[in-house]
Amino acid sequence: MVRLMKILLGGTGLVSALFLLSACTSEVSSSGSADVSGLQEQITSLEKKLADQSEKTSEQNKKIADLEKKVNELNSIVIAVDGADGKAPAATGNNGSAGKGDGILITFAQYEKLEVGMSVEDVIEILGGEGEALSEAENMVVYNYKGTAGNGANAVIAFQGGKLLTKAQSGLE
Repeated sequence: MVRLMKILLGGTGLVSALFLLSACTSEVSSSGSADVSGLQEQITSLEKKLADQSEKTSEQNKKIADLEKKVNELNSIVIAVDGADGKAPAATGNNGSAGKGDGILITFAQYEKLEVGMSVEDVIEILGGEGEALSEAENMVVYNYKGTAGNGANAVIAFQGGKLLTKAQSGLE
């Protein structure tokens, strides 16, 4: 009888322990799932915010690069005005002879080699001579170069302070 009671008490104790353990496990499991789900939502939300921020940063970097490019372009073609008198500052440099030109004819391939900021000497080397001066102002000269096609094609090139300021062409071949 004592032995039977020990077995019953032992079995009852074992069943009670298993019941308690399963109850604790189910509570941890159900609350643990809820916490994991909430954490997963927070992670997803943070990942979305990070992606949005990265997208904004990328857009801002592109806008900054575009603005820097525009500033560089403007720096190469803008004539700074010195105060209220409207006179351009006197930059030193050779703008060419501002004469009737060498009578050279140029091609589109030669024209394409010209880059804003080049010196007069570099341009003359590429084109093979000077064009005809169309206009001359304080430290600025605008030249016309006739094209090889003979159909009225030409290029107009302006220098300021000895540097190529701007260029334009029509019908060069």
